[in-house]
Amino acid sequence: MGKRFIFTGGGSGGHVSPALAVITELKREMPDSEILYVGMAGKAECAMVPKAGVPLRLVKSAPMPAGKSPVQLAKFAVTLTLGILKAIGILLSFRPDLVFATGGYVSAPTVFGAWILRKISFGLFKTKILLHESNVDLGKMNKMAAHAADFIAVSFPETIKSLKAEKSFYSGYPVRSTISRHDKSEARKTLGIPEKSFVIFAFGGSQGSRTINRVLAEAAPELLKDPDIFIINGAGKPFGSSGGYDGCKDVREILKKEGLADNDRYLLKDFIDDMGLYYAASDLLVIRAGAGSIMEVCRQGKPSVIIPITNLANDHQVGNARFIGKLGAARVVYEEPEALSPTGIAFADKNEFIRTVSELKGDADALKEMSEKAKNIFPGNPAEIIISNIKYMIGEAPKPEPVGCTLLFNDRLIGLNSVTLESFMRKVSNGTERPLDPDEERLIKSKIRLLFVSKNPIFNARACRIAGIAGFCDLLPSVLGFAKNPESKPFTSRDAFQALSMLMTGCEERFRDEIVEAVLLGIRNGYYETRFNAERCIPVFEKRFGFSGEEKRRLLEILYKNFRDRAFEVRTEAVSAASFIDSDSSVIMKMLQRCYYDPCWKVRISVMKALRHLSENGTITPETALTELDKILITSTGYTTEYELKQVYKTVKTAISTESR
Repeated sequence: MGKRFIFTGGGSGGHVSPALAVITELKREMPDSEILYVGMAGKAECAMVPKAGVPLRLVKSAPMPAGKSPVQLAKFAVTLTLGILKAIGILLSFRPDLVFATGGYVSAPTVFGAWILRKISFGLFKTKILLHESNVDLGKMNKMAAHAADFIAVSFPETIKSLKAEKSFYSGYPVRSTISRHDKSEARKTLGIPEKSFVIFAFGGSQGSRTINRVLAEAAPELLKDPDIFIINGAGKPFGSSGGYDGCKDVREILKKEGLADNDRYLLKDFIDDMGLYYAASDLLVIRAGAGSIMEVCRQGKPSVIIPITNLANDHQVGNARFIGKLGAARVVYEEPEALSPTGIAFADKNEFIRTVSELKGDADALKEMSEKAKNIFPGNPAEIIISNIKYMIGEAPKPEPVGCTLLFNDRLIGLNSVTLESFMRKVSNGTERPLDPDEERLIKSKIRLLFVSKNPIFNARACRIAGIAGFCDLLPSVLGFAKNPESKPFTSRDAFQALSMLMTGCEERFRDEIVEAVLLGIRNGYYETRFNAERCIPVFEKRFGFSGEEKRRLLEILYKNFRDRAFEVRTEAVSAASFIDSDSSVIMKMLQRCYYDPCWKVRISVMKALRHLSENGTITPETALTELDKILITSTGYTTEYELKQVYKTVKTAISTESR
């Protein structure tokens, strides 16, 4: 009697394709086996699985809600429970020897249903569970299901380090062997491409990638100045009744605008049937970082430029791309969010893309080395490796020898959310984490820009803080945008000024006037934390650029009003800021004297420090500073055991006395 197998996983072709590749190999190795696929209505498996001749059953499932809404969580729990109950019924009627799951929330009911049955059946239900992880970083579903599985097969050897060694093995990503091989010369002859051309083949899946299409079309005027370059753009085809993104239409509009509508060295295609023909004709590929695309390209031995989807909530594609990039088989260009776009549409930097392609085009040795490395990254036949392990799990064969693979060091940037990203950058800043390398810096900046364009003001504020901590002066325009915007949430404008004080020392002269405008707005902002953080920018700016006489007049008019602010923090920083920019001793001394008896000891400490600074810069004499220090009432302990105000008094007095000698 043949063995029985349930396959599950779906939602996208990236989950279904590897399962179908394993099914194909399973039918070849165990032709008498019975196979059932469990998926979800309306997903990719509904189109792909029946076409492959595999029976399909459907269950309900839902992704874990992103927020903590009780209503959403309740709906999720009910849907998943119903799905598990349906899956349990299927499992009991089919009685599989093994469940093979490729991840995604679609596979959750079947995997957890099998696990529950094993727990409650006192050993009568013995179905084995094998998970397959497509990406470098474990998906949410596979993270949750890892403890329930007997084994986990991984596409990238790097993933093994995050799993128990005895429960995991490297397999690679199973790709159906439907891509035919072609000779390069014949392929070019068929496609009408000159033999000596340098061919760039870019594609982003069947429905296309807006980011790849746009950067390629926008870079075309510069790239096609080289008469040897030929571009093939698989722009994708909109599917479904709603249409969706029309890649060909988008690209045609850009090319028309650039005067390239009829250029015979830009071949635009919507859907490509014979990928093997185009692979054979190409010298360099431009791709997304889905596991399937990467595996297919590497098995073709093609060098590539990878533009991963950059998403803070899901670093799968970034992890995949960085893995291939570190091994030397690809160059990685990170996409950025369009800051001015209300939809937050991402783009890739045209100039960086042109520079990357041009460097590779001019370095034949580098391309050859990338090709060789691509071929050797993923050893063995993934489907065969998985089948040999399945046979072992169901008692049909001895345990197979593990396939040798290349392991890298942990990628410390993968999986960082906004909170852990801020913590990580603080560690880099204080030296407890090693400095960023250039590629890490590019990725971190991409993540910060995603936070900048978020609709969540908490993320905006965090982006400002991280930019300041990291000292990324090229992000100053975004920080200034939040500092100047009267619609910014209070904590966002506060953190924008915190960052501004850190970034000013290294920023360009061209931002000078804009910073002055922001500070003038900030020191009279309605939120007290914004006011005092804006005041802290004034001494930094004075040292870096220096204020004009008119700018000082406008600033001091507001600062002296802030000497009477209800918030002691604002009074404290106003005193400090004024001492840096007011050189009129009679005016500033008159204003400072009003603060000698301030009820807050911290304000009086600030006055003491201001007197020292005025003495240092020659606004008042050391003798005047010492006389004024003695006039300040010292009655407060400041609620500390060190009598802090008196200690500062002594320190300042000693310093002024020493400096005056």
